[in-house]
Amino acid sequence: MNTMDRHSASMMCRRILDLHGLKDWKVRITSDPNLPFLGICMYRDKCIMLNGHHIDIHPKAEVEDTIYHEVAHALCPGQGHNDVWATKAREIGCTNTFPCSHLNLPDHVIDAIRSGHTVEIEVEEKEVVQVVRNVTHKVTRLQDKCPECGKVAVEKFAIETVDREGNQVKLITLECFHILKKVIPKGTAFESMISNFWKEEVKSCIHDWPTREAAKAEHIPSNKCRKCGEFKLYAFQVVGARACEAALAMQKGFGIFDDMGLGKTIQALAILKFHANKYSPTMVVTKSAIKFQWFKAAVNWLGPDFIGQIISTSRDYLMPGLKLYIIPYDLLRRFPREKLHKLGIKLVILDEVQQIKNPDSSRTQEVRKLVSANADCKVIELSGTPWKNRGGEFFPALNLIDPVKFYSYQNYLDTWVEYYYEGAKKKMGGIRNIKKFKEYVESLIIRREYNEVMDEFPDVNRMKLNVLLDELEQTTYDDSVSDFVEWYNEYVIGGEEDKISGIEILAKMSRMRHITGLAKIPATLSFIEQFVEDTIDRKLVVFVHHKDVGELMHGALTNTSKESNPDWYELAQRLVDEDIKVYQYTSKHTGKPEGYQIQEDFNATKRCIMIASTLACGEGLNLQTCADSILHERQWNPQNEDQATPGRFRRIGQTAGVINITCPEAEGTIDEHLDIIVETKRRNFHLAMNKGDAVQVWNETNFAKELAEMIVKKHRDKKVKKGKTDKPTNITAVASF
Repeated sequence: MNTMDRHSASMMCRRILDLHGLKDWKVRITSDPNLPFLGICMYRDKCIMLNGHHIDIHPKAEVEDTIYHEVAHALCPGQGHNDVWATKAREIGCTNTFPCSHLNLPDHVIDAIRSGHTVEIEVEEKEVVQVVRNVTHKVTRLQDKCPECGKVAVEKFAIETVDREGNQVKLITLECFHILKKVIPKGTAFESMISNFWKEEVKSCIHDWPTREAAKAEHIPSNKCRKCGEFKLYAFQVVGARACEAALAMQKGFGIFDDMGLGKTIQALAILKFHANKYSPTMVVTKSAIKFQWFKAAVNWLGPDFIGQIISTSRDYLMPGLKLYIIPYDLLRRFPREKLHKLGIKLVILDEVQQIKNPDSSRTQEVRKLVSANADCKVIELSGTPWKNRGGEFFPALNLIDPVKFYSYQNYLDTWVEYYYEGAKKKMGGIRNIKKFKEYVESLIIRREYNEVMDEFPDVNRMKLNVLLDELEQTTYDDSVSDFVEWYNEYVIGGEEDKISGIEILAKMSRMRHITGLAKIPATLSFIEQFVEDTIDRKLVVFVHHKDVGELMHGALTNTSKESNPDWYELAQRLVDEDIKVYQYTSKHTGKPEGYQIQEDFNATKRCIMIASTLACGEGLNLQTCADSILHERQWNPQNEDQATPGRFRRIGQTAGVINITCPEAEGTIDEHLDIIVETKRRNFHLAMNKGDAVQVWNETNFAKELAEMIVKKHRDKKVKKGKTDKPTNITAVASF
């Protein structure tokens, strides 16, 4: 049957409205299958609302008629369904001028749509005076079929054994008495996976991994090589990768739902590392703000063969033959579906899978269609919190990875979700009978919390948040670099570089640092948004250097006006709705009673966020009730950073097993140079302290000149590279090695 998708219907309605001079009217899509209309005209709001579920399962001709029908109402206000309206409807293209139909989908059809099943409809058309369409529905469940007879594969019993090749296999006897054989992979050497393994210096490195005790003493991660500085998987990450590997061999998908910051991305990439042929091409569906992080992580852990394409607009050309594609959730709804499906995706990784928590949303429907486009496609789901407060939000994720166990949304609600009354109103609660539920999903998901794997982590866990500047920001930054290089080279050419003080150099670099600080604000706000989504009772402190950066961030988190805060008002409103306080600590609070009160209020509040000046709160502030921070802007001096984080948290009364520090790093900017120098100096400082050697004093001038020389060299190399490039490239994603 020829149907129309929701986006196409919306675009058609917009086009017809514009064609007839109704440019001030809006088009909206509702996802509520219980609303008994395909379309409705709302005069007061100047809006035509279309019902997404009815669009999905009604013939294209009927959807088009509905759009013409409702636009005719907008053109003939107050005329109802009289002859004036009917004449206008036929004039603009409507073939059916019966009054607005009231559609009532049967309960089993509504449940089928919410459960991701295929709903086929049969249409009988009769020509009377106008076209009359009688619609019937046929539901096909998304279940495995027996390869022998084609019947739905219902498991009767199963046994695990070993075949002649020594493989562990599961033999499943179906109700039709045919047998399915599924091979469980042998223990893959995920522990041998090392970041940037493809670089010559890493290939030739005889790795020196510190013990847990030595790593703690040296303030470095226990999975970081002392010689080359690269990383391997933690033991618990190896366990997660193996569980995922086995699950994909046995079923449709697997969920890695570890606590925030435990490396879910790396565990998913480990599957691609060792099963590239089986699961390529792969499509990563993620939030727009972190699409570049996926690109960089894939290159770091999988090598240049996995340079992926970041799909940024609905007009992007899809490069054939790649192993990895990355697309944001919101773009998935607008990108031409047939182009994505032609790629033959074999594995879909759904990052932050709670983005499809609503079974009725267009986003969820598009994800389902992407997964079902290839019958052999597998799914890996990642999330720190697959559901928040409502147990029903977990169903779409479970339904995708095992549509047999979780075949019906209504059955899931009846079996696993708690309900309670708030006055006379019945409300959905969380998961009931949690112990039994965990046993039921044991083979489908894995979840570890910090306290379970803290022996795998150092007391300080430093993480990067990679940020890609947009074109305008990059141009502004490049101009500031050119100005600095020109100024610095004048001294070098004249042989007078020794006359420049470190403070002069750092002052000249301050514009670069400021530009990156401003450019990274959206990435940090997206991290905050995800932190709020993923955590229940944790606090977060964001350390900033520039005053205006802190003010802009604080304003975005507290301004609930859509007009003045269009990008972040929903986050600000959510913080208000969930009573998450937002504090700000600046230099004006240092040593003042109001500063002390902010500290006390912060520590007394169960869940809150603080935007803090790194230098202002570097001393005298006790925030031991918090263990999560963002170092939004790096400091010249690593000791200044450490005073703020982890210094404010590693105090008497701290109960967390790990302190998390996330550093947003702008790709190809001064941030990268700062990271290299600051982390080297920090490590040397701690090594000296622990070995009893003389502590190296931080020298401002030496630091500034080292940083200046790195910037000048990078600028020169970039100019040389541009000189060798014949034509600019339009490829969306390019790796920087």
